[in-house]
Amino acid sequence: MAPTRSTTQGQAGRDDSPSTRQSSSTMNKLPRLPEGSKIQKRALPRRQQPNSSKSQLIYVSASTPFMSAVSRVRKQLDKSLKGNAPSTRGMNLNQRIDLLHRDNGTKGGNGEAIVLGTGRAIEKVLSIAAWFTEQSDCEVEVRTKTVGTVDDVVLEEEDEGFGEESRVRKISCLEVTMRLRLMKFKSALGLQRRYEEPDRPGSEVKHHGLRPDSQISPVIGHF
Repeated sequence: MAPTRSTTQGQAGRDDSPSTRQSSSTMNKLPRLPEGSKIQKRALPRRQQPNSSKSQLIYVSASTPFMSAVSRVRKQLDKSLKGNAPSTRGMNLNQRIDLLHRDNGTKGGNGEAIVLGTGRAIEKVLSIAAWFTEQSDCEVEVRTKTVGTVDDVVLEEEDEGFGEESRVRKISCLEVTMRLRLMKFKSALGLQRRYEEPDRPGSEVKHHGLRPDSQISPVIGHF
């Protein structure tokens, strides 16, 4: 009687390793739609606005005007800078210079504006990021991610309401964060050296016809 072959051996060329099974499971496509049905897309889920006023989420769609989005970002950055600026009302030039030295000569808002876009809006988000990259007072950080959205499978006769079946679809998302840079107040220090020269024997202090307390202080207070 001829010996029987063992049936425990796998088929030739077949790899049953865990990595192969995992990759095959992640590559599964969604099943085909049943006859007489269609896909109805829901609105994308949006993250909740942060409780802190230092950060703001700005969602951009393909139809959002470019300059409108830029203005919203700039408004948020200026708002954070204005909130962190110390009051210099009533200070003379020397007191304001001392304040700059005490703050290490830097100033910048710690707020940020986060612009998000998916699908066709990614190109517009990239344009906004490129625009703020050319601004000398801004820092731009770009991140890519994948978010999930829910689609409903409904019958073609049904135009309203959610279907009996839902599908999760992955889409690409672009997130751009804009912040203000820390700026050195070299111009303010230059004003001090220009209008307040050190006393030297036989020399006079020159103010060039301007009073430091009244004419220069509004310029420094503007920063």
